[in-house]
Amino acid sequence: MELIPHWAPNLHPIIVHFPIAIILLAVLMDFLNFFLPDNWWDDIKSTILYSIGALSGIAAYYTGTWAADSIFVPTGAQSVLNEHSDWAVWTVWFFGIYVMLRIALHWYQKMDPRPIRIALFVLALPGVFLLYETGDHGAEMVFGYGAGTGQLLQQQNIDSMTTDSLQENESTFTVHDNGDWTWEIGPNGVSTLLTEFEWLEGGIQALRPTIRSNNKNHVLQLNPNSSPNFYISKETYQNVQVDYYVDMSNFEGDISLVNHVQDAKNYDFVMLSSDGMISQGRVRNGEREIFEESKYSASGIMFIRTVANGTHFRGYINKEMVVHGHGDAPQAGKIGVRLNGSGSIIIDKISLTQL
Repeated sequence: MELIPHWAPNLHPIIVHFPIAIILLAVLMDFLNFFLPDNWWDDIKSTILYSIGALSGIAAYYTGTWAADSIFVPTGAQSVLNEHSDWAVWTVWFFGIYVMLRIALHWYQKMDPRPIRIALFVLALPGVFLLYETGDHGAEMVFGYGAGTGQLLQQQNIDSMTTDSLQENESTFTVHDNGDWTWEIGPNGVSTLLTEFEWLEGGIQALRPTIRSNNKNHVLQLNPNSSPNFYISKETYQNVQVDYYVDMSNFEGDISLVNHVQDAKNYDFVMLSSDGMISQGRVRNGEREIFEESKYSASGIMFIRTVANGTHFRGYINKEMVVHGHGDAPQAGKIGVRLNGSGSIIIDKISLTQL
C-alpha cells in the first residue's frame, strides 16, 4: 500500500482534515464537559484532544508547505495561497501556545476552578476562527481555482506546456485596462524592445537583437557580450506574476528575471545560471542576499514564472516550483531582465499579471 496514492499530488489533502475534525471535537467536548459527569468526560481528556489536534495541525502545516512547492498554482490562486499559509501559521502558533497553557494548568493543579475552565473555553474560540479562515482559503484554492486537482491530467500535459509556440503575424505589446500586459514577439520585436523598456546597464546595441521566424512564429534573439545588460519596464508594480518563454541553451552566464527594481543596485531577482543553478533573492545597495537556491534541469524553450506577492517569492520552471523564498515585502518597482554573460538567448513571450 502506497503512502501517497498515485492520483494525489502530495500528502497534504490526506492529512489536512484531521486537525480540523479533532480541534472542533475538542472544543465541542470542552463545552459539553460543563454538563457531563466527571466519570464520562473531564478536562484531561479535552486537553489530550487539543494536543492531538495541535500536533496534527503542525503536520498539516508542513505537508501544506511541501504541497505548495510541488504543484503549479494558478494565477488567481497566488494571493489565496499566501493568505492560506499565513492563516495556517497563526492557527498552529495559537493552538500550540493554548495546549502548553492547558498542560501548565494541569501540572500546577489549577484546572478545577470553574472560572478558569470557562476562561479556557472562551480562549479557544478565537482559535476556531483561525481554523475556519485557514480551511476557507484552502478550500478556495482547491474548489475555486483547482489547485492540486487533475493531477493525472497535469502529468500527461506538462510537456506540452514547455514547447508551446506563439503564432502571430505582428509584434504586439498589449496593455490591458488593469495595467497587465502581454508581449508576443513578432516582426517588429526589436522596436518594441526599444520603446517599451529602458536600460540601467548596457544598451540595446550591446544586445545585438534580431528577429528569427519559422512558420510565422517569431522570436527575439539577444546576443549579449560579456558585459552586464540590464533593461526594465517603464511602469512600476507591487504584487506581480511574470511569465517568460525563454531559451538559454546557447548562453554562457546568468540571466536574472528581476522585479521591484528601484535602481541598478536595489531589486529582487530569480537568477538562472547556465551551469544549472537557480537562485532567488534580493540586491540591496549592491549587496546580494539569497532567499533560496536550487538546481534545475531544462533545455530548449522554458516556461519560467516568477511570483512576488507580499513576503512570498516563488519561481517555477515548466510548471514546477524550484525556489520559494521569503523576505520583507518590497516597495513597488519595475520588472525586467539582467544578462551577464555571452552567447544567445531566445525570448518567445513575456506577460505580466498584477496579483
